[in-house]
Amino acid sequence: MLVLASSSPRRIELLQEWGYEFRVVQPSVSEEFSATELPEDIVQDLAKRKALDGLEVWRSQQGLEADILLAADTIVVLDERIFGKPASEEDARKMLQVLSGRTHKVMTAIALADMGSDNQSLSIDTSLDITTVSFRDISDQEIWDYISTGEPMDKAAAYGIQGQAEKFVAWTQGSLTNVIGLPMELLSTKLQEKNVYPNR
Repeated sequence: MLVLASSSPRRIELLQEWGYEFRVVQPSVSEEFSATELPEDIVQDLAKRKALDGLEVWRSQQGLEADILLAADTIVVLDERIFGKPASEEDARKMLQVLSGRTHKVMTAIALADMGSDNQSLSIDTSLDITTVSFRDISDQEIWDYISTGEPMDKAAAYGIQGQAEKFVAWTQGSLTNVIGLPMELLSTKLQEKNVYPNR
C-alpha cells in the first residue's frame, strides 16, 4: 500500500493524474531549518522528517504498516535565499517582487520510507529534483492582483506555476511537475524500483 504523507492538494492531484492508488495521512512537522545548511540538504532533511512523522501518524491512526510511504518538500532558492510559504500578503508581495525579472531554482525532495518484507526494518531513500524557472518583469499591480486571488498564500515562494502565475513565467528548464510539488518522472522511476506501479 502506498501512503502519501502530505495534505497538499497539488501532490494528491499529481498522484491521481498519474494513476496511482494511495491513502493520505497528514504529518505535523515543523518546517524550520538552520540557515547554515545548504538548500539541497535542508529540503531533503525536511522530506525525511515528514516521512518519519507520517509513519508514526499512520501507525497510530490505522494500526498497521504502510508498505511504502511517500513524503515531499519543495523550496525555492534565489541568491542562496530560501523562499518558503508566505506568512502574510505583504510577505507574498515581497517574495514576488524579488522573483520578478529573475531566474530561480525550485527544489523538491522526495522521501520514500520502505518497511521491507518483514515490516520491521525501515529504510528511507531521499531523492532531489531541481527545476530552473525564469520570471519576466512583473508590475506591482500584477502582483497585487495575483495576491488578491488568494492563490499564492499556501505555496512556496508565493506562486503556483500551474495556476494564474503561469503568466509570470518566461521559461523553465526541467520538470514542470517538480515545480508543482512532485517530480513525477523521478518519482515514478523510484516507485518502480520498489514494485509500485500506477493502475493504468
